[in-house]
Amino acid sequence: MDRVVDAVLEQVGGWPAALVLGAAALVLALESGVLVGVLLPGSTTLVVLGLWSATAGAHPALPIAVAAAASTGGALHGWLRGHRHPGTGLPLGRLRPRAEPAVRQAQAWLTARPPGQTALVLAAAHWAAVTRTLTPRVAGGADVPLRLVAPVVTASCAAWATTVVLLSRQFGQQVADDAGWVPVAALAVLAGAVLVRRRLRHRSLPPP
Repeated sequence: MDRVVDAVLEQVGGWPAALVLGAAALVLALESGVLVGVLLPGSTTLVVLGLWSATAGAHPALPIAVAAAASTGGALHGWLRGHRHPGTGLPLGRLRPRAEPAVRQAQAWLTARPPGQTALVLAAAHWAAVTRTLTPRVAGGADVPLRLVAPVVTASCAAWATTVVLLSRQFGQQVADDAGWVPVAALAVLAGAVLVRRRLRHRSLPPP
């Protein structure tokens, strides 16, 4: 990870600010908005923005605003694609027959969630790679309303961008080395909350 960040910083160090921010915005929008975005380094891009802003003397508010807006726009685009194609929203190809059952199962699961739990899933998913790309699209296919998705995704994108950029500025390379545990912790907390809620609901049901 450190070699990747060092190599990217060496390349973009002399670029104009507009070019750096534009390239970062493109990567973040694609990562959260299109299916091939699962291959793009969203968190690494934020780390690079934080380190770049520190070395270039740029105020952190600028890269945070650009990153949050780009990632939010990409996620809402993914929701729109899923909403317009309520089946799976997946392109034709060899992987579609294998992925369709899992996508439909995820849509059915999300449809059955109450609004508060759906908001928690959307917020937590944006902090982890892959789920950051797929969850808004699944939410669109599950007919989760935009009035719920938009504010949750916007807040989560802003919190994610702010956290990673500021930590990168403060602690530098250490953030790049240790950032891998953040998505795991977020998903673990989400899974624990769902299991606890399900167990409490099961206990509250009358015996048959």
